[in-house]
Amino acid sequence: MTRRLLGALALLLAAAAPAGAVEAQWLLGRWELQRDPDGGAQDLLEFTPDGHVAVAKRGGTRFTGRYHASDQAVQIDYKIGSQSIITTLVPSPDRRTLYAPSAVTGRNAVYEKKP
Repeated sequence: MTRRLLGALALLLAAAAPAGAVEAQWLLGRWELQRDPDGGAQDLLEFTPDGHVAVAKRGGTRFTGRYHASDQAVQIDYKIGSQSIITTLVPSPDRRTLYAPSAVTGRNAVYEKKP
């Protein structure tokens, strides 16, 4: 019975874990904004294997948060002051580009992975 309980606990912990290196290996590393038709601020995104993301604006402002990745989308959640910002990014089929659709205009900002 103890062995079953430990096995069930391990499954629950694995299901609750953030997107890990195995699930989102393609996402890990630094992504840079290449173009934004809405004129958004130039920024960088950096994804780590432990489920954390850093959003760095040009000029030094940096915010940290968490992310969850699937085949269809990457959702990032970070705070600016007391405000929670949730953004959904859509990967290209080859996973070399991330698109950030604007909720206002529907146009896509484009991020590309940096070596």
